[in-house]
Amino acid sequence: MATICKDVQDWVEVNVWKPVDEWVKRTEKRCEEYDWWNPIGWFCWLVTIVVKFVRWVLAPVWTAIIRVVCEVVNFLLNLAAAILNIILTIPIIGPLIKAVIKGVVTVVSYVVGLLDGIARALGIRITKHVRVHVIPLCEGYIPLAYQKHLEPIMDETERIFYDRAGIRVHTRFHEPYRNPPENALRIGTEGDLILDEAWLKGSWHQLQTIKLFESNLWSLLGVGHPIIVYVVREVGYDGPGTVIGTSGGPFTDWIAVERDYVVKQIVTGTGVPGGPPLVPYPPVVASTPVTSMVNPGYQKRVIAHEMGHALGLMTHVTSGPGELMDSGTLTGDALSPFQVGIIRSSGHVTFF
Repeated sequence: MATICKDVQDWVEVNVWKPVDEWVKRTEKRCEEYDWWNPIGWFCWLVTIVVKFVRWVLAPVWTAIIRVVCEVVNFLLNLAAAILNIILTIPIIGPLIKAVIKGVVTVVSYVVGLLDGIARALGIRITKHVRVHVIPLCEGYIPLAYQKHLEPIMDETERIFYDRAGIRVHTRFHEPYRNPPENALRIGTEGDLILDEAWLKGSWHQLQTIKLFESNLWSLLGVGHPIIVYVVREVGYDGPGTVIGTSGGPFTDWIAVERDYVVKQIVTGTGVPGGPPLVPYPPVVASTPVTSMVNPGYQKRVIAHEMGHALGLMTHVTSGPGELMDSGTLTGDALSPFQVGIIRSSGHVTFF
């Protein structure tokens, strides 16, 4: 919000005072066309002097007043938003309020998105943007993965959204979150996900979301809100590997994926049925030399798939083999024109 006040000040300077300066220069040139004894010339010079006085003496005062009013409004809005964001961390109550807010923002963004859809139908293809924060969790203080383990899958995610939907994904990797709550390492799906979001897990996720924003107001509204990708130990409560990713759709700002399916290279001998747990390569803790192999369970499109849900593609009904939203092997990356229109209209996706 502080930048908005600066933007307002710059807008006034460019769109109000700069045209005045240009008008004064043009008028002074015209005044020079009159003879010194011509009353019209004297009047012309008088007008330019008055305008220049207003511009150079009073304009800074007006600009300062606009900036002060903006900063006061900014403070009050952020204070109110901060209070509401705290309320949103309260189990049961917070998720209900957040769902209503997200629902309204989603409806509005889809209505506005119709204009983008019309433009694309006319052949006007404007690149849009979505921001993604990738946060791997830790088993205590031992990271499930580092940035170098996750870069290949995010490279594929960025390629898919740009090639298929004209959306540029801006990825920011975070340091592994050390010593998270134990229950944050296991995320439910479907009904379990709703219960998790409504209880203490939802409070924890809301707190992490708030931390990503300097402005409480934009965090509350969710316009241009980044999608948070959590790398967790387990998705679903039926054991690792039954479900490899989960999303609450447009009503949550985060998705979760199992570590064992988003790490491309693993230490030899891990990640096999009945074997030891998967260990990323290079291993996060290695006391002896080890060799690597390709992870047989690696799913390079799972994050893109779950992001599709977060951007509004709620189900797999319209998908088939070869499509990104197919619930099967996740080997495709195709999106239908309808699906492209939906994800480009998401509140997460903006023109800047």
